[in-house]
Amino acid sequence: MSEICWQEPLCGGNGGNTCLQIGHTAAGTPVLRETTHPTELITTTHQGLSNLIKAAKRGELDHLL
Repeated sequence: MSEICWQEPLCGGNGGNTCLQIGHTAAGTPVLRETTHPTELITTTHQGLSNLIKAAKRGELDHLL
């Protein structure tokens, strides 16, 4: 995969041991990873990432916490 431009990690309240990073490839493809497993990447579409963020904002994923 081409070089990825990562955003600052989003870390939980457990002392920063579990952090999620969102970035994008040079082609603009959204990519996610956990900093504890930096080589395991999840790629998605802009629409897929948008749907995930909107569902989280509406509380539809709260049961997963």
